[in-house]
Amino acid sequence: MDEPAVSQFFDETYIRLFAGTLDPARTAKEVDGLWALAGLAPGARVLDAPCGFGRLSRALAERGARVVGVDLAGAQIDAAERGRGSIDETRLRYRRHDLRVPLDEGDFDAALNVFSSIGYGSDEEDVAILRTLGGALRPGGRLVVETNHRDLILGAIARGAGLGERLDDGTLVVNTARWDPATSRCDSRWYWWGPNGHGEKQATLRIYAIHELVALVERAGLRFLSLHSGCSPEPYREGQRVAVLAERP
Repeated sequence: MDEPAVSQFFDETYIRLFAGTLDPARTAKEVDGLWALAGLAPGARVLDAPCGFGRLSRALAERGARVVGVDLAGAQIDAAERGRGSIDETRLRYRRHDLRVPLDEGDFDAALNVFSSIGYGSDEEDVAILRTLGGALRPGGRLVVETNHRDLILGAIARGAGLGERLDDGTLVVNTARWDPATSRCDSRWYWWGPNGHGEKQATLRIYAIHELVALVERAGLRFLSLHSGCSPEPYREGQRVAVLAERP
């Protein structure tokens, strides 16, 4: 997905719709899990990339990490800055950057790629993103890639499951998905109706099988360590989102 497409898709409407489905309890649980999974401690340097509107970046900083949040979408960075509260830039800093291009800073203890944030471009572009994250780590630093995977998506499609959410303002958000077995890409469409109007968003994502995710991190020069259930240190269980844990050799 190129820069104009990113800015168009991950805009203020995206933030309004998806922020409404991510409650504080979920964020707190995910931060607890990521903290343990990445082996963090107060003062640890964390790269949250892409960071979106700063949901995890701020919570990690509040817990004592020194966080840099990176995202290509300007609306996301603007929203993250508005939501930083009283946390100063020595503990939480945001910057706009294309992760397909190496960062000009490094020595991070952990890099986090959370909430199905790869697959929007080609496989080679995803390797480039993971190489950027790995290159920003100190030796022995950990990478966490948390995402959907092929088995989970195909199971949901086979059951005819459609994702429906009703936001606090009454807006109904419905997700539909169409799978292309020739490319392992999923055409996802979101429709919404509510007091602020209605609309539609569409994105095509490459959905990797778990063994393909492991291969991606290894192609990016990282050492695969283990698989986990979502943002948690628990071992991966069938039917769950997956987190791939790797480290920079």
